[in-house]
Amino acid sequence: MQILALLVAALLWLGVILWIHAKLDFRYRRYEENDDIEVELSACRGLWKFNMSIPTVQLAWEDGPIIETTQETEAPTGEKRVGFQALKVRYLRIGFLYELFPDIPSLIIEFKRVKKKFYRGIHCTSFDWEIEYGHENPATTAIVAGSFWGMIGYSLSRMYNQITMDTQEPRIMVTPQFKKPGFSCDIQCSFHLRIAHIMLAGWDLSRIFLRRILR
Repeated sequence: MQILALLVAALLWLGVILWIHAKLDFRYRRYEENDDIEVELSACRGLWKFNMSIPTVQLAWEDGPIIETTQETEAPTGEKRVGFQALKVRYLRIGFLYELFPDIPSLIIEFKRVKKKFYRGIHCTSFDWEIEYGHENPATTAIVAGSFWGMIGYSLSRMYNQITMDTQEPRIMVTPQFKKPGFSCDIQCSFHLRIAHIMLAGWDLSRIFLRRILR
């Protein structure tokens, strides 16, 4: 009887896991130089919620990666000198990584397969993207606004190819401001997926690593 009770409890637990849906609400807002990223994860129709706000981090991407080195030397007189140098790393050869980790190409292929399967289980239920841009030169404003339309179109096509879009009419808007220089962006998305789908993706990744380790 105890074994039967354990089996029934396991089946009930598995059924609950397969039934539970997770909802992810993502919002990114930028106005002038201020960024605000909010992520809310909820399950069981709002009984469980997790909120996270990501602070703004400003990075000087144009400078490229930099390695900071410190060198210490000692003269025959016993005097010590410390030197500091910042080395810029402009390029990283992929072949160098392949030489260190020869299994990377095959791992990437398997990860892409798992990623494609996982993305298809994600359902986008709402998608709003609003951009406002203004420049002192009206011609520049018009050109940049058109570029934003192209960028949004490319992003939507990628989403339709990778995940399941339940919303057939995403709300997108690009507003050129010919009299008010500035830039603002507001992105709001909602995604639904099953908890079991996340577990299956984790199981697939575990099998990949186990096969590599047991070789």
